[in-house]
Amino acid sequence: MAVPDKIGLIAGSGNLPIHFARLAKREGFFLATAAIKGAASPSLNSLSNSIQWLSVGQIGALLTFFKGQGVRKVVLHGKVAHASLFRGLRLDFKALSLWASLEDRSGEGLLKGLAGELEKNGIKVMDGRFLMADLLAPKGLLTRRKPGKEDEKSARYGIRQAKGSAKMGLGQTVLVKANAVVAIEAMEGTDQAVLRAGKLAGPGVILAKASSPHQDWRFDIPTVGPATVKSLARSKGRGMVLEAGKVFILDLEKTIAAAEKTGLFILAV
Repeated sequence: MAVPDKIGLIAGSGNLPIHFARLAKREGFFLATAAIKGAASPSLNSLSNSIQWLSVGQIGALLTFFKGQGVRKVVLHGKVAHASLFRGLRLDFKALSLWASLEDRSGEGLLKGLAGELEKNGIKVMDGRFLMADLLAPKGLLTRRKPGKEDEKSARYGIRQAKGSAKMGLGQTVLVKANAVVAIEAMEGTDQAVLRAGKLAGPGVILAKASSPHQDWRFDIPTVGPATVKSLARSKGRGMVLEAGKVFILDLEKTIAAAEKTGLFILAV
């Protein structure tokens, strides 16, 4: 029996790392997972051929783990709280050196810095869409509920604003209401941004999510899922509009079912 190709996974929170691990296992890859403590799911233990649990600041240990496993290609999936890096987090020597060298300490800037450090050590960071094409939002109306005329206007406005925000390196998610921007996703993540928008503008907000024209597909792929629908429902939102082919939808059937149940629309344009 041939030895399967090796691939590394740097796993943060959410279901994206789990989905990738299942696909890698199905395709016969040897999966070595560097799981972030306090973020990644324990279910990755059984889905990985080898796993190391690490803190966010342990870049030296991360490199040692992948080198020891003979891994030369990795993917990054899942969220790590960006704000945690500003709360006195302890960094090892590698992480401290990287932090000190960065001019851009945005989420994207940090990830690019990490990718550069990995590649200096002979470890290539792959396109995050590898094995994951089934998650990309298909074009069209995905729910039975259609947006009304005014909702559709706001949705089209929202996707334009989301693209502009992403292009400037701000959040990929924008919440709009009546053709006005209510909130832009910041360090708190999509779900908290939705709840913030609901508090600010009341019922009727629409979520718009898009990629940047300069999107680095190695990491931070815009993603929605059942949790996004739950947050929108809590905020009494109207629905969401996504950039077709550029946004991941986790658990598509569950996401659509949850939207149908709560009376939300999902449109991909």
